[in-house]
Amino acid sequence: MAGERVEELDRYKGFLIFLVVLGHFLLPVKDSGMALFSRSFYGIYSFHMPAFIFLSGYFFQQSFVKRGRKASSLFSNLLYYFICYFFLKTLLYPFDVFCYGGQGRFPDYLHESSTPWYLLGLFFWQLACLPLCFFKRNRVYIGKGGNPEDRGEKYYLLLLILLSLFAGYLDQNRRLVDFLALDRVFGFAPFFYFGMLLSQSSFSWKKRRDGLALFGGVSLLLFLLFFPGLKNYTRIFYGVWYRRVSKEEILPFFQSFPILLRIFYIPFALGISYFFYWILSFFGKYPLHKKILGRKSSIVGALGRKLGLTGAWEDQFRFSEVLENLKRKLSLWGKYSLVIYLFHRPFRDLFLKMGGYSYFLHYERALPVQILFFLFLLAFSAVLCLLLGRKSLYRLCRKRW
Repeated sequence: MAGERVEELDRYKGFLIFLVVLGHFLLPVKDSGMALFSRSFYGIYSFHMPAFIFLSGYFFQQSFVKRGRKASSLFSNLLYYFICYFFLKTLLYPFDVFCYGGQGRFPDYLHESSTPWYLLGLFFWQLACLPLCFFKRNRVYIGKGGNPEDRGEKYYLLLLILLSLFAGYLDQNRRLVDFLALDRVFGFAPFFYFGMLLSQSSFSWKKRRDGLALFGGVSLLLFLLFFPGLKNYTRIFYGVWYRRVSKEEILPFFQSFPILLRIFYIPFALGISYFFYWILSFFGKYPLHKKILGRKSSIVGALGRKLGLTGAWEDQFRFSEVLENLKRKLSLWGKYSLVIYLFHRPFRDLFLKMGGYSYFLHYERALPVQILFFLFLLAFSAVLCLLLGRKSLYRLCRKRW
């Protein structure tokens, strides 16, 4: 419900920023022909940005209403994202030149197709909310009662969603391409505004929705199982112009009506997003290490006694301590997700430049080697989150996502 503080959401944001880092490290090997890398990459990209953007809209609406929907507060946000975009673009440019051979003495601030696009997205998505500052300011939640101002706000957000869906056709003549990352701004806008709508509804994150989690889990499973036949449809994951989607070898129906593919993608991505939130909240609330590992009647417990391990397994291996520490780390990464986002990509670029991926780019390697490298990328991503998710860096970027 509106205004509630859910601890699991902080941990979920930390989980998502970890996936952002891991996804960027998997990017150079996503088309290497090795299923472990490709399925992991596209599985992450199927939902991680929609989930992050959805939560951005959810938290923005809470802050927006709390501050009285004041234009001055909104302009403060816009200035902040504008400055962050120029900072990140400038920061990454030397690495682009060194690692990828970029040309020119200065970055091209008007065109963007890499990491800084998200800051432009936050800028434009919130800029479009400026008319809401002139709606009657009140505390009545969207969808709660018949207040005409609240209905008007809801209809305005739905209008923005509808316009963003049709905006994917604006580049049919190739005039915009990656200008101000407008392709992704329009492509992912529905998730931001759906998050805003949910923030002021009667929805409660504390209520478990097993049916929705099942839908998301089955959707992800089917996508991974039938990935070879669905790979050409994954272009929609990037929020690109519809003309790029239509060029892929997909069904002629979707080539003619790519907007329908984007409409279908919205519940698909949000379903998978909720599935992972459901998993995190489930493990956070139910101490399975005590229910399964600690039971004398359990197979695992019996195996432990056979091996000479006495006492509860959670005492032997400190499962409670490990889980609590993991929960704290995820919450911390969620709180400091901005600085992790801003500073992680140069590490990936330098790793690529130093030949970290060269062993996997030209030949398919044995599965054990793939698994070891994947585990290394997992560990490297976690270490980066630990190093960058610090209060000292957070002071440079005090705004919360």
